[in-house]
Amino acid sequence: MTQRDEAMRTEHAARLAAQAQTAAVCLDFDGTLAPIVDDPNEARPLPRTVELLGHLTARFAAVALLSGRPADYLVEHAPAPGLRYLGLYGLQEIRDGHRWVDPRLEAARSAVMAAQQDLRECAAVRDSGAYLEDKQYAVAIHTRRVADPARWTAAITEEARQVADRHGLEVLLGKLVWELRPAVRSDKGDAVRRVIAESNARSVIVAGDDLGDLPAFAAALELKGRGGDALRVAVDSAEAPPPLLDQADVIVDGPPGLLEFLRRLLA
Repeated sequence: MTQRDEAMRTEHAARLAAQAQTAAVCLDFDGTLAPIVDDPNEARPLPRTVELLGHLTARFAAVALLSGRPADYLVEHAPAPGLRYLGLYGLQEIRDGHRWVDPRLEAARSAVMAAQQDLRECAAVRDSGAYLEDKQYAVAIHTRRVADPARWTAAITEEARQVADRHGLEVLLGKLVWELRPAVRSDKGDAVRRVIAESNARSVIVAGDDLGDLPAFAAALELKGRGGDALRVAVDSAEAPPPLLDQADVIVDGPPGLLEFLRRLLA
């Protein structure tokens, strides 16, 4: 990146910060606010991140966390006043203490529980030592802490798809994770659109680190196409997918880089 490019990006961020009352900020959690860890239950935002989020909510039209995790997890580990928590890719939300769940998720809860039990008995999942995460309305298979995850990728993919088909679920792929969830269409792009619409935002800043954040980038571009403004922030790492980096307006170095970026929005 040239100094001119960096200056243009800094100017762009400053322009959006100056229009904070009509701007929304939509942030991913894992790998974006919280460093990636071997045990998903141990993921935590960097120190002072939650305090910073509270300052952002006081200035911007909306600040939201968008994640595949349940909204309750986000609330527990990033409890900032005024923050919106859109879990399960927007199918679940906690906002100002009020909870909402898409009724289609409730209807599929028994299928998710049955799939989780089946996965415990799958040879590749069991023998690899993969971790099963109960997400209440979804179940995820994690191989980040498996000694040789590449060895098990094909077998786990096959088993995950078989179990999903058996129970009428779908499989969403991520970095060393397979998520089985109800076939209820929603992604981070839908969540971003909702935040924009409900806050009447005329500009949006979105940040993420994985392929699941590409729909959020796309929703930001849609707003720009309607005459608004958008800034897409990719959080770089050794595992960052090239398509995300290619489509970003700004690339920051891991969660520490994003934390510094958010500080600049308040400066």
